[in-house]
Amino acid sequence: MLSWTLVLAVAGLTFMSCGKDKDDNNKSNDPNVGSAKDERDQIVYKTIKIGNQVWFAEDLRYDGPLSQGNSYIPSSGGKEYDFEGAKVACPNGWRLPSDLDFRTLENYLGMSDADTAKIGYGVNRGVDKGIGLKLQNGGGTGFNFIISSVSNRQKVWTSTKISNGNINGDILVRTFIKNNNSLDRERDYEGSQMCVRCLKN
Repeated sequence: MLSWTLVLAVAGLTFMSCGKDKDDNNKSNDPNVGSAKDERDQIVYKTIKIGNQVWFAEDLRYDGPLSQGNSYIPSSGGKEYDFEGAKVACPNGWRLPSDLDFRTLENYLGMSDADTAKIGYGVNRGVDKGIGLKLQNGGGTGFNFIISSVSNRQKVWTSTKISNGNINGDILVRTFIKNNNSLDRERDYEGSQMCVRCLKN
């Protein structure tokens, strides 16, 4: 009886993040698929190696004290952070990826340098290579980003701040669009709330 109680308790800790795959089967013969435990709260995350980078294959769900900033659980049940919180939220050995880290990922998947440099909503970055869908759940890369069922778009922080006082925001972010091949690179505000995907140091 006690063992079933423990199983149910552990299962309860792995509820959906900004978008979390309901299939929690981590068993795989793929050497690029792994896992990482956050020692702060014992949550185990799927990881995926794409090129020379190792990424969380799930959105971060850490809800402990942050040295700065804040985080919250939106109506979708996921974990989102403001920029100050996002910068310090990843566990030891992992970091908030920079804009360049995302561009490296995009290049590896076939996006041209000209496309990775584009900034703005609806500029169709990587459409010819289907990058937006490749990184979404079931897209074949293992990154498996899931957009909340209540939204058609979901944003992910980068650590890159590009200027002060811009009318469209100062932080470069990535925007996933449901059923869309584009992965937008946009500017947003530090106080916005969005998901975090950690990258291994």
